[in-house]
Amino acid sequence: METQTLSEPDRALLRQIQRDCTLPVKDLAEAVGMSPSTAWRRMQDFERQGLIRARVALLDAQALGLDVTMQVSVNIRSQTEEGRAAFERFVRVEDAVQRCLAVTGEQDYILLVRMRDVAAFERFLMERLLAHPSVASAHSQLVLREVKSGPALPV
Repeated sequence: METQTLSEPDRALLRQIQRDCTLPVKDLAEAVGMSPSTAWRRMQDFERQGLIRARVALLDAQALGLDVTMQVSVNIRSQTEEGRAAFERFVRVEDAVQRCLAVTGEQDYILLVRMRDVAAFERFLMERLLAHPSVASAHSQLVLREVKSGPALPV
């Protein structure tokens, strides 16, 4: 489903789902001015079409003791499909890597990594990331604080 084809009530429903997907369909429908059956049907359509990928709980990193956030710029050794695939397989299974973006410019990837402390990050960097055969180099930056962070997309 292309965003241009979404009606304003559909957009309102998606915004409300992004705010709190745990609300009962009745409450979601009421918040956006739909009948519960219409809202339920639209949500089913959104899921079937892949517009809603998952419904998840967002955890608080600091409450879990993950006090260190690092942004890591990574260059890989090989730009071949196999080289990229090897690195991407690696980051997909690394729990500490919260986000991985393939980017243009001087770096190949940007990672957002969350750890308990700097020592844990150093172990991850030296023993896991830089030790991986697909990685040529990495440069890290300590995130001082998050000014804005959220999962909601502009619908």
